[in-house]
Amino acid sequence: MRSYCIYCKTGSEAKLVYLLKKDMLDFMGMEVNLMFPIRVLNEKRKGQWVKMEKPLFPGYIFLYVGDDEPFPSYIVKQERDVFKILRYSDGSMALRGADEQYANWVRNHNGRFEPSKVVFREGQVVKILSGPLLDLQGRIVKMDRHHKRVVVAFMFAGQERMINLSVDIIDLPPQ
Repeated sequence: MRSYCIYCKTGSEAKLVYLLKKDMLDFMGMEVNLMFPIRVLNEKRKGQWVKMEKPLFPGYIFLYVGDDEPFPSYIVKQERDVFKILRYSDGSMALRGADEQYANWVRNHNGRFEPSKVVFREGQVVKILSGPLLDLQGRIVKMDRHHKRVVVAFMFAGQERMINLSVDIIDLPPQ
């Protein structure tokens, strides 16, 4: 399966996923997998922890097509809120290397990232027990225990990117 990344107007991602799926099925008879990845964050509201959905990368949609399927560039370009399909310097559009691994990580989690469960012991490394961070090839840059968040750095589109994800922290006493 090949993956592509579409750059679009921030805030229009969910609408574009719906429209592009519909257009590709209607005009090409092609069912495609489009994802607008979201992260579920723990936030404190009125003294209670609640789960809020926010975009993982605002303005980006991932498109997955079978290896034998043509890339539907004219359908994608006809949508007003699509700015461009990301390309490499050689002109190719299909994601490769670390970018492809990241796109597959998004697909493997169906584009929805619930808080990971982590074990934390003061002065030691964080251990991931479950959730999307378990199989992410990135590094935890910062941990905010008060807000139950971690900042994770990983490579995407040739640059190191930082994302803020929620975690459920299990504290262990010092040894």
